[in-house]
Amino acid sequence: MAIDLGREIPPKGRLAFPLDFPDEESALGFVKTLAGHVGVFKIGLELFTKAGPGIVGRVRDLAPDSGIFLDLKFHDIPTTVGRAVRAAAKLGPDLLTVHAQGGESMLKAAVENAGTAKILAVTLLTSLGPADLPELRPGLDARGYALSLAKRALACSCHGVVASCQELPILRKELGKAPIIAVPGIRPVWAGVKADDQARVGTPTEAMSQGASLLVVGRPIRDAADPVDAAEKTALEMLGT
Repeated sequence: MAIDLGREIPPKGRLAFPLDFPDEESALGFVKTLAGHVGVFKIGLELFTKAGPGIVGRVRDLAPDSGIFLDLKFHDIPTTVGRAVRAAAKLGPDLLTVHAQGGESMLKAAVENAGTAKILAVTLLTSLGPADLPELRPGLDARGYALSLAKRALACSCHGVVASCQELPILRKELGKAPIIAVPGIRPVWAGVKADDQARVGTPTEAMSQGASLLVVGRPIRDAADPVDAAEKTALEMLGT
């Protein structure tokens, strides 16, 4: 299934659940539970490293109508990233991530080798706060830095970016409606909004009203007594209800 993030897609189709588990059994158990209740399953470094590349196909088999977001955040020299993206694209994900900080040559190498997968460039990790920014890009705040990275990524033909809710308004204003903007660090009001190890967070209603294409919601759903109910409540909150 190719991810469709057009404006008519209902909230649950824009809801991505990260399979951040230390073992394959736990991850696939949640895929079985949440298939049909979230639109996208995100596979990150922990699960991919533990279970191996075959996990992409196993998730696809259990949830054939869901999108696959392979979030490996490649960041290396252009040749290495190009080859890594080519290998990852053969697994059949819908979305793949690279770090926007890797530079133009690296971003272009990723796009050129992505096949049918869409490349999203990670701007600024949500774990980074104001104290971390001066050493990364003196003179720019998080919004300015994320915007500069996002513009570079789109100039290199990336399909979109990953950014926090706090940068979302300026990104959507400056980049227009077309690019995909995936937003992690989402904390539903019903679950109690707290930052934990993600310094720049936002609510589903905030993200959707500001133009997010895809919301990544992990712990509030994973840690709920009833994950399906948690996903449904999150989708309702995305509607502003």
